[in-house]
Amino acid sequence: MGKFKHGLFLGGIVGAALTWMNTTKRGREVRKELVEHAATVYADVKEQVMTSEKFEDLSQHEYVQKVQEAVDKYAIENGLADDVKAIITKVVEKQWGKMKGSTPQKKAPRKRRTKKA
Repeated sequence: MGKFKHGLFLGGIVGAALTWMNTTKRGREVRKELVEHAATVYADVKEQVMTSEKFEDLSQHEYVQKVQEAVDKYAIENGLADDVKAIITKVVEKQWGKMKGSTPQKKAPRKRRTKKA
């Protein structure tokens, strides 16, 4: 199969899947579940990364490894299929730019209030 035909076929499959996920009730439910799973995993990875002392030196490769570890652990705990794991992994991996644009969470020193006489 030529590249054009392969791309056309793959585009048709992806388009059909997206249409199904956006138009049918079950498709919307599946999409909502996937987003919820991805959000849970992302929050876990973000917490791990932001509290890490290596945050500033974290490479994209290390981030992807952390994502894969978190998704594997989450999938085992929740009994997710391999296809779902792959989708969640891709979604969370795409958040690298957002993660790198964040600043690490450190407690800010509290300001003391002084009373005026």
